[in-house]
Amino acid sequence: MSYKSLNGLMRHLRNQGIDIRGTTDKRLLRNSGYFHGYKGYRFFKQPTNRLAIQDYREVEAIIRYDSELKSLLYSKLMFIETAVKNIVLEEVLNFIQSEHINDMFIENIMCT
Repeated sequence: MSYKSLNGLMRHLRNQGIDIRGTTDKRLLRNSGYFHGYKGYRFFKQPTNRLAIQDYREVEAIIRYDSELKSLLYSKLMFIETAVKNIVLEEVLNFIQSEHINDMFIENIMCT
């Protein structure tokens, strides 16, 4: 698919069987983007498992659900990521027997 204007994308979605029209739907499409808003939610797991989406408002509801789920999990994932990084860093520094993070890089260079 070549570059399309916002109106062209709306026309393309209508050709795909999605009811999308008017300034409100156009604003929703502009804000979410075609690839995130529609391409990302056309099917479940495999392209052959197409979702029975008939209205762009259904796409918008999926986007809202996805965003809310991400916001629920984000802080917990950041906590886990920080904890894992700190544990790994502590273990690496113990392994190279140093308290200086730069020694980790110097040790790595000397080992290669």
